[in-house]
Amino acid sequence: MTRQYIKPGTRLAVKLSAGERDVTVEKAFLDPEIATQLRHTAATGSTLVVNLNLDDIDDLLGCVAAEANHCDDGKARRVLHAVCDRLSRILDQFTDEAPAMPVAVAAPGPTFTAKQGQYLAFIHYYTKIHGAPPAEADLQRYFKVSPPVVHTMILTLERHGLIDRTPGKARSVRLRVTRAELPDLI
Repeated sequence: MTRQYIKPGTRLAVKLSAGERDVTVEKAFLDPEIATQLRHTAATGSTLVVNLNLDDIDDLLGCVAAEANHCDDGKARRVLHAVCDRLSRILDQFTDEAPAMPVAVAAPGPTFTAKQGQYLAFIHYYTKIHGAPPAEADLQRYFKVSPPVVHTMILTLERHGLIDRTPGKARSVRLRVTRAELPDLI
């Protein structure tokens, strides 16, 4: 499916029910600016319309998806998954990246397994939210695995050229793939 090009910074209407907004603001660890915008959006009937640009929608999706995957409350989890689906559909429909010039032979993109893609997506969103890359302990908590499993994955990602890091330095992981090459965090 071809995505419609929009100018960077263009705001799109994101529709939420008041309940979806409340669960999202309460449960997800949101960027303070987005959380404020959600809180102060007035409802028109049973629907709230929040105008966000694609970067904001991408950030919101990452935060909501992360919480949806770890939420113990079944009702809240279903609401968060519904919000994720709606945000994903918007991101699948629009792009603010200018169309690339045609080339004779396209270079193949990076290849990684689904699990490696999830680690890369987590590193991307964590870094975007916190302003610093995750520690191995953050990866361990999120994926609910042991420290050796996380360390082995970091070494594998580095060996495959998907990340750079400084051995012995905390929080030094840097992605070598673009956001467009990453899968959605599930």
